[in-house]
Amino acid sequence: MIDDDKEVLKVVGTPFGPLTRVWCRHEAECLSRLTELGFLHAPELINSTDKSFTMEMIEGPSLRGHQPVDEELFLRVQGVVRQLHSLGFAHGNLRANNILITENGEPFLIDFETCCVRPNPLFFLARFSDHVRLYSLWQSRVAKSDQGRARTTFPKHLTAVMFFLTPLNRIVGVFKSIKRKWKRSRKTPLERLDAPSVSQSAAPVLGHAFVTPAKTGLNPSRL
Repeated sequence: MIDDDKEVLKVVGTPFGPLTRVWCRHEAECLSRLTELGFLHAPELINSTDKSFTMEMIEGPSLRGHQPVDEELFLRVQGVVRQLHSLGFAHGNLRANNILITENGEPFLIDFETCCVRPNPLFFLARFSDHVRLYSLWQSRVAKSDQGRARTTFPKHLTAVMFFLTPLNRIVGVFKSIKRKWKRSRKTPLERLDAPSVSQSAAPVLGHAFVTPAKTGLNPSRL
């Protein structure tokens, strides 16, 4: 049994009613099936409706806010993802923000909207995306990562693909940085003064979904 203050309500909203129901039902079913299969690194589903569902609240910072990411923690995250894949599920959106680390150092995966389940043909694409995300994490976030270890940790075909993708991603990152600087330079002094501060802009913007503590139903917070 999960305490009321440990529950989170996620509301899914899209301009199309049928799509909202499908999207919400898909994520809720993924969480439910993972619990049945004994996967302990995702929130437990409590109940669901057509446009929302309640799940267990996972407390802890995301991997983005957990620095540095040492090799031991990375290998635990990788083990969780491998277990997920072995059960026939691929996350499909394995960003650092979607990996939470509890106070005990246990990784939890959240945001299963893009999850693909075998035999869905997109499962293999989503699984490859998970591997790419992990490889990028290894290169950019793991303290003193050993590239020789990477060759034994990741599939050989992924190492070959990342040989080409890594410099491409860096080039794209440079262009994005230039674009952001150019946009800031185009703002007038008045626009800069009117721009909201970090504290003012803390309200969540998740596009099609947001979560709130289920007990109060107030103060939506970003997953």
